Formats: sequence, C-alpha cells, structure tokens
Amino acid sequence: MTGMGIVNEHARSSNGPLLQSLGLNVAAPLAVFYGLRAAGVGLWWAVLASAVPPVLEALLTVVRERRVGALGILVLAMVALGAVLSAISGSPRFMFAKDGWMTGVVGLAFLATLRGQPIIYRIVSSVARGERRAQVAGQWQNSPSFRHLMRRLTVVWGIGLLLDSVVRVVLAYTLPIDSVMVVTTLQYVVLFVVLETFSRRYGRKPDRVAAIRNESATAS
Repeated sequence: MTGMGIVNEHARSSNGPLLQSLGLNVAAPLAVFYGLRAAGVGLWWAVLASAVPPVLEALLTVVRERRVGALGILVLAMVALGAVLSAISGSPRFMFAKDGWMTGVVGLAFLATLRGQPIIYRIVSSVARGERRAQVAGQWQNSPSFRHLMRRLTVVWGIGLLLDSVVRVVLAYTLPIDSVMVVTTLQYVVLFVVLETFSRRYGRKPDRVAAIRNESATAS
C-alpha cells in the first residue's frame, strides 16, 4: 500500500517499489503455492511457504526506508503471530483465514490513527524526499484541505481493508481449498486498484489541489 496516489507530484515517484510489492505480495506467493502443489508438496507446507515472499517484501521495505514505522511493526507482528497460530492449529483453511483477520487488524489500525496524524499522511511523508518532504509537512501544518484529504483517504482505506477482511475469511471457509489462494489474491489486486484509483482521482481534483496550494501559500 505504499505511495497511495495522493496529490499531484506526491504520486510521481518511481514505480520500482510498487512493482516490487506486487511481485512479492501477489505473483511470488501464487507461484510458490501452485508450484509446490504441482510438485506434490502437502497443502499446509505449500501455504506456509507462500507466506515467505510477503515477509521478505516487508523486510526489504524496512531496509529501503532504514526505519521501522508503526504500520510495519504491526504487519510483521501479525505475520509472526499468524504463523505461530497456524502451526498450532495445523489447519490450511485457518492459514488462509488468518490473512483476512490480519487485514482487518491493519484496517482498524488505519482508523485508529485518525485522532492524530492519519496513516495516509505518514505514508506520503515517508516516501517523500528532501524538499518534497518539507513541502508535505508544510501542507499538513498550513492547509485544512490537505489535512481533510489525508483523513478522508485514511477512512476510505481503513473501511476498504475491513470489508476485504470479512470477504477473505468467508472465502477461506467456503471455497474449494486449492482455489482460495488464487481467488483471494485476485481480490487483493482488485481492492488495491479500486482504492488506488479512487485516491488518485479524489486527491487530484483541480479545486482541491488549488485550495491546498492557496492555503499553504497564504500561511507561508
């Protein structure tokens, strides 16, 4: 969910991190899972192995940013907890369902940040560099429209993740077990595209961009 397409120049960073995220969170888990299943590996071990690429992506993000944010800590903690609980239960369906519960916890964490600096603002600020980071901080400080935008997008992403959580858990216990991985992965891609598209269009409305610039210019 890095670089959620916020206002004008904020979204004009390199596509490298995004492609890396899609590769390690979408393509790699599917390749690992179905490759191991085709090789005759048991379902439980195939599911467990498919969780390795997303964990690797989270660690690479930490290395790239050279710091661990609150969201990163939460995600890594939930992955570790999910792995322990899955090992205890030994249930492949529980392993799939735990992804839904983890998504729900992240969605709640998004909403919990609304009382202070919302998580979308923290993400935008973390991916900005140099003068851009200072400009983002200035917009947060001086522009009510920018603060409203950050909070509104945080609400949208938080609710979207909660809805995704519910659907994932239901699918984990109702679909044929070997179909769960591909269906929930496609669901993740669709959700991400929908939320990303909404964020870009909502954040880039000309009147909103103009209001943010005017408020920042007036304050400075």
